[in-house]
Amino acid sequence: MTVNYSALSSTAETLLTNFGQTVTFTRFARGTYVAASGMNSASSSTYTAKVVLFDQVKNEDGETTNQITEFPASMHSTTEPLVGDTATINGKSYRINEVQPVQPGTSVIYYELRLRS
Repeated sequence: MTVNYSALSSTAETLLTNFGQTVTFTRFARGTYVAASGMNSASSSTYTAKVVLFDQVKNEDGETTNQITEFPASMHSTTEPLVGDTATINGKSYRINEVQPVQPGTSVIYYELRLRS
């Protein structure tokens, strides 16, 4: 039996587009070494994706009393998200802490993320 993964991907994209919000992600890169300054030049790139945020989870850091807010999220994007990318949602910045592609075979249907403030 053959499964049509492109149809599943299309359905996921439709649902995330209809019920999600557009989020801008920023990816920072170290860049190249600049001999004159003795440092690496930093660069960044951005991409957008449709994201559905789920209920937030609040934890305390084990060593301190700092409160950590995490959002499980689902995302559809043509750009693969990476741990360390930052998402700007409602003016607040969140770091991608975990990425799990939902990927039967070689076709990515959507990505499950854990965003942390």
